[in-house]
Amino acid sequence: MIIRLVAAAGIALALTSALAGPAVAEECLSKREIQSQIDAGQLRPLAEAMAAAGVDGKIISAGAEVCKIDGQWQWRVNVMDSNGESKPVTLPAE
Repeated sequence: MIIRLVAAAGIALALTSALAGPAVAEECLSKREIQSQIDAGQLRPLAEAMAAAGVDGKIISAGAEVCKIDGQWQWRVNVMDSNGESKPVTLPAE
């Protein structure tokens, strides 16, 4: 009986983890830290990251941030496309 409960709990946990949805940021850098790492060549500037990813649009969020997601530094920003639609975009920052 106890073995079945433990097995059921393990299966439920595995399914919950698999269906959890988008990755959650592990940590985010301050504006000062972002600039420091860009200056040191450790991160690419946002415009460069957008160009490398082929993202075309206007940045509409002053709240652009760099966060570690799944072990990689990523830019998170909202971009307005040519139709005026706003969408969140995540771009590699390294």
